[in-house]
Amino acid sequence: MNRLLRFLLTFAAMVAAIQPAAAYAQGERSSGVIGRMDTVEIRVFREDELTTRGQLSADGTLTMPLIGAVRLEGLTTDQAAAAITRRLADGYLVKPEVSVSIEARIRRTVTVLGQAQRPGVFEIPAHRRLTLVEAVGMAGGVTRIANARKVSLKRGATVTNINLKDIAAGAGRDIPLQDGDVITIPESLF
Repeated sequence: MNRLLRFLLTFAAMVAAIQPAAAYAQGERSSGVIGRMDTVEIRVFREDELTTRGQLSADGTLTMPLIGAVRLEGLTTDQAAAAITRRLADGYLVKPEVSVSIEARIRRTVTVLGQAQRPGVFEIPAHRRLTLVEAVGMAGGVTRIANARKVSLKRGATVTNINLKDIAAGAGRDIPLQDGDVITIPESLF
């Protein structure tokens, strides 16, 4: 009977751990960094007519009554609320109280190619930024034949060469990644 009880307790714990992730995937409101084309809700306390819901436009803005277009992409929900509060307080409302939540997220990814242990496409975490070193770590690190001194980062049409060894040693600055970035780790010639 002890084994059955242990099994049921373990199973219940696993189900409880999965439920928050499922609720989040179904569109539960969240906080964190607002990404390109995310759907957000902006509420102003005691000003229901100013409540705004919508998907960010391609330029990362959302249009609100009174203040017009507000750039939200790349801001946390707290930073976005502070920016909107400042604009509303500038001649429109006295001490506005603003809350911003993310209703739906567009999946944001980066790709790691070449001499990584597990190359592939990796999702940028919803609640924080992802750096180059972290993405390479998600790919299992570099292989023994990788040339970590000549890693390339492709962002749109721009390609930047990066010395990953310098960053790992603390001699260089780690790079925050953006949706669609492609990291290529070449093979060493020696």
